[in-house]
Parts: sequence; structure tokens; C-alpha cells
Amino acid sequence: MKKIIYSVTIATLISSPILAEIELAEVLVTSTTKLPQNISKTTANVTVITNEEIEERGYQSVSEALSRIAGFSFASNGGAGQTSSIFIRGLKSDNLLILLDGVALTDYTQPSVASSLEHISIDSIQRIEVVKGAQSGIWGAGAAAGTVNIITKDGIKDKGSIKLKAGSYGTKAIGFTLSKIFGDGSIYIAGNLLDTDSISAILPSDAEQDSYRNKNINIKASLKIGNYGSASLFFHSYNGTYDFDGPSNADDNISKGDSDQKIFTFTYKYKKDTLSVNAKISRRDIKRQLEGSGAWGPWSYDTDGSNTNYSIVSNYDFSPLQSLSVGTEHSINKANTDNGATTSNESFKNTATYANYTHTVDQILGAKTTFNATLRYDRFDKFENKTTYRFGIKRECIAIDGLHGSINIYTGYKAPSLFQFSNSISTLKPESIQGYELSFGYKKLLNISYFSNKIKNKIDSKYDPATFSTSYFNNGDGVKITGVELNGEYSFGESGFVAGASLTHMIDFQDDNGKDMQRIPKNSITVYLDYYFAEDTHIGIVANYAGKRRDLDYSVFPATDTTLDSYTTADLTYSTKLSDNFKLSVAAKNIFDKKYETVKSYSTEGRSIYATIEYRF
Repeated sequence: MKKIIYSVTIATLISSPILAEIELAEVLVTSTTKLPQNISKTTANVTVITNEEIEERGYQSVSEALSRIAGFSFASNGGAGQTSSIFIRGLKSDNLLILLDGVALTDYTQPSVASSLEHISIDSIQRIEVVKGAQSGIWGAGAAAGTVNIITKDGIKDKGSIKLKAGSYGTKAIGFTLSKIFGDGSIYIAGNLLDTDSISAILPSDAEQDSYRNKNINIKASLKIGNYGSASLFFHSYNGTYDFDGPSNADDNISKGDSDQKIFTFTYKYKKDTLSVNAKISRRDIKRQLEGSGAWGPWSYDTDGSNTNYSIVSNYDFSPLQSLSVGTEHSINKANTDNGATTSNESFKNTATYANYTHTVDQILGAKTTFNATLRYDRFDKFENKTTYRFGIKRECIAIDGLHGSINIYTGYKAPSLFQFSNSISTLKPESIQGYELSFGYKKLLNISYFSNKIKNKIDSKYDPATFSTSYFNNGDGVKITGVELNGEYSFGESGFVAGASLTHMIDFQDDNGKDMQRIPKNSITVYLDYYFAEDTHIGIVANYAGKRRDLDYSVFPATDTTLDSYTTADLTYSTKLSDNFKLSVAAKNIFDKKYETVKSYSTEGRSIYATIEYRF
């Protein structure tokens, strides 16, 4: 497995023995400042999931990959393509900012602003950068719990590949990549097509199957301009068509959905000596169509929206140990909805300025010390303006190599969705968060993080059965969430064996009514054992445990509390390089055929197997 974890204070390499030798200075991330930054210069809690790990672990979705990280859990309304939610440190998906190549996927056409991950092809990803803890000081709205930047593959030389996949539930997929270098420029084109019969969304899983079809297209082009400048274009299109089930109707063969999103980005970069400047224009268009039939007859729900963003950020290095980044951005967000009876058209604008300062001192009282400070001000035309910050200090012991400790203090917020804003009892304020995280550890062997977050002005809802409508309001009561994360890894010398584990324990995660937050397990554990043998060959096993969690049973009205049982699943993976051009990967999922639920009454996959063969030229 090739995963890089920077546990708040020092880059902790969770990887194969070969990758563990990589120097920290070579690892760059863009999620912490919006510009490439050495991972050793940030105090933030950063995890990088590489393409190699995705292949070795046999991940079938972005949500599955994220759920293996300490602090994360997920829930899904069925099989492939169905709505899924990611929870980070007890906070819902709408507090986590999802980015695709630096473009926010926040969906203001939804009642919640949570991003849809289920339609992003896992095969198109080069790496995933995860930053835990509020990042609103850099990214603004929606980054109250952290950020996930999904970075797609690109071309660095003349090459190409064809990938074929087949597996359980009638799953078939084909993908290709092609890159070409010419003079001072390059172009990269990739496409992926997935088709699966999948499982029934509503239990039982072997009822009428809810099929899913996904199409992804990715185009990147870059051109060097003069000695110090470069320009790049990025276009990404992903479309998912899927069947789903109405409440308590596993044999629903009428309900269907279609989700289509397109992203276009133009970036100009300038770098000379110690000064770098990035100017970016991005446009994202969203279109979603749902239709079905219920007790009151056929229904439809259509939405379309757009997000346009203009930004410029510059960084100046005063020295190799001291730098300052400043930036400004302007965004325009629009959303239109049509439920067959009423329509709404809403929009809002936001202008923000922000700064990030980093300073490393080689030695203070026997330790290398790094300071990070970020500050951001957002000015909305409809919502309350917000000022957010993040301050961090990390200490790396000089006398005991690998011993480290740190603290990060931060604020963050989530802006209301346009749907919530237009259906509010009174003017909604952004939901805000204030918290901190402490961490310490020793090399890869053990890393412990404690986090504490308090939510204010929480956006809650109230359903009126007389009018079949939902209205939203700010709840003045504060909600506190605390927990502990542990992770560690040990390599057994030259034997090729690598073992590791991660644990998340929620200490305090009750809602306003004193109940455990919905769909969040109190305890979750991941344990893995990898064996690297021969050349470019790997076999591994990973077990995942999720404790009991509270949920609501929506099959009755009004919905009632219920408890989902704990469960443990195990996966086997195998990958090998057959020749210089061919690579084979096999993933056996849920090998003990465990029956479990992540959402009340919704299905999960049983025992399944997927095989992928890739030809590179």
C-alpha cells in the first residue's frame, strides 16, 4: 500500500518499504495553501491516497477509499451510483469541502450542499489529498470539517493505456488514457465507461436490480509561456444514470435518475525565483433529473445550477523557511429547481480575501518548530459575512528523531444551500464551527490525534405534514463533538510484510436532543496486512469494523429511532505486473459475505470479485 499520512505534525509514511524512503521535501500538496507546498511545511493533518494504493486496495469508489482513513466513515443508499454520504470526525458531508483538481464540488442545487462523490470514476484519479480540521481560513464555505482534493491523472510524457474491468453483478468497464508532449506543451485525454446491474437499493439486495451507468471524460492541456509562465486548460465531464427505489419498495422499476456535471478551468501560472502567482477561472455546470411514482402518482424533480469562480493567489518566499501567500476570489452560485408543481431560481455571490503565513525555525528548545497562520474574510450578498482563521504549531524533536507533537486551532463555517435559504423560517446565518486538534507520535509506529469541535447556529429543519413542506432555521444551541484517532504501521524488515491499523473513537457526538448523531459509529477500526514479493507483486488483506450507530427509520411516519448493528468486513487484494506492458489487479470484497446496513433498510453488496487488466504503451 502506498499511502502518505502527515499526522498533523510530521509526515508519517504509511506505505510500502520502498515508498517509505522518499524524502519529505519531495512530497507536494496543493490543498493547504492553493499552491504547491512541501508537506513538511504544513501543520495540518494531511493524508495522501495515491493511485498505487487505489489499485492495490481494489477501491471501487471514492467513498470507499476515504472510509479507510482514521476519522472517516460512510453511508450509502444502496449499491453503485446511489447517494452516499461521508462523515468526518462526526460531521456530515456538507461540512467537508470536496474539490476536483482544485474546483469546489459544493452543490447548491441540493437541499444540503454536500458534494456528490458517487459519479466520479475511481480509475481517473492520480491521488486524493485529505486535510482534516477546518480549512475555511483558506477555502471558505463548506470546509468546516476539512477538505478532500481529488486530483485526476495527467500526461507527463508520450504514453497511453487501455484498462478493462469485469466483476460481480454484471459489472463491466473500459477506460483509456492518451498523452502527447509537443514542444513546450502537452495534452492528455482520458475516458472511462462503467456499466453494472448492481443490487437492489432497498432490502432485500437480491430484489429487482437497480442498474448504474457512468461516463467520465477528462482533458488536460498545458503550454509553457516564456521563461516563467505557463497556461493550462482542464475539462472534466461526468454523467451517471441510475435506477433507485422508493421508500420500502424494493421492486420499484420506475424510479430513475440522471446526474450530469461539467467543469472547465483555465489557469495561468507565473514563477520566478521566490515569487509565484496563480490566476484561475473555473466554471461548473450541474444538471440533475429524477422521476418516479408514489402514492399520489408520478412525480419529477429537476435541478440545474452553476458555480463560476475567479481567483488569484500569490506566494513569496522570504527564505527557504519563511513564506507568505495572499489571495482573492469571487464566486457566483446559481440554482434552479422544478418539482413539477413549483419552481425556484436562486443565486448568491461571494468575494473573499485570505492570507497564509508559514515560518519554520530550525531549533527552539531542542526542536524544529513550524508555525502556520491563515486568515480569511468572506463577504456575501445574502448571508452573514464571515471571518475565519487557523493557527498551528508543530514540534519535531531533534534529540529523538521521529518524535513529534503539535496543536492546531481553527474556525470554519458552512453557508446555507440556496434551497435552505429560500425555504427558511427567518434569514439563515452560516453554520459555524470552532475547534482544535492535538497530536503526537513517533515515526510510523504510532500517531494519536485528539479533536474537539463546537458547532454554532446549526442549520436544522422542521417538516409540516399538513403542507408536505420542510422549513429551515438556525438552532442557537451549541453542539460539541470530540474524539480520538490512532494509526500506526510496522514493516517487518526485509521480509516484505507490512502491517498497520487505524482507530477512530468518538467521545462526545450527541445532537441537540442528547442523542448520538445519525449514522456515525462510536468506534471504527481498520486493520491490514500486506505482503510485497517478487517484483511488482502484492497481496493484501484488510478488515474493517464499524460499531453500532443510530439511524432513523423513514419507512414509518413519523420516522422513529433505530439502531444499526455493528459489522466487520474483510477484503482480499492481489496485483502484479505481468510484463512491461500488462498489469493485473484482483479485488475480492466482503469475502465472508457479511450482511449489514449503513443506512436503515438500504442494501450493501455481498461477496463480490472484480478483476482489472491494464495495457500500457
